[in-house]
Amino acid sequence: MKTSLLVIALLLSTVLRGLAQADNDAIKRVLLNETEGFFTRDKTRWSNAWAHTPYVNFAANLYGGDFRLIKGWSDLEKQFASQFKSSKVTDKVMVQNANYTIHQNGNMAFVSYDQTLVDSHGKTTSKETRVVEKLNGQWKIINVIALTNLQNFAKK
Repeated sequence: MKTSLLVIALLLSTVLRGLAQADNDAIKRVLLNETEGFFTRDKTRWSNAWAHTPYVNFAANLYGGDFRLIKGWSDLEKQFASQFKSSKVTDKVMVQNANYTIHQNGNMAFVSYDQTLVDSHGKTTSKETRVVEKLNGQWKIINVIALTNLQNFAKK
């Protein structure tokens, strides 16, 4: 009996680890889709990564030294509308995400990671934080905090 319980516990543990890894992979994919969708001017890809709810938030420091906080999907979509008016991509940006920390609790997950953007002007690094929520079986972004290292931009 003890052996059977041990085997069941080990099998259950393996299954749960596999499910957690599948969720982590899906979360990383959503985060990459949002960023790549933005830089390739693919509004559908970018938009599909977000929860279209009034409680989404976007916070970032900006190149001019200012910062921005946007609350709610409608305001976020309006704020970024000008970015998607032209589908012309002015520069190819390669997105590299690394050093993920993902803490999942039910249908919510807190994610932090390092992001590097490489384009014709060089490399930009940032510390990224996301909160994602599983809605209708799909992970969606509900909160973004993007802290870009602007030190090199001040020198240009």
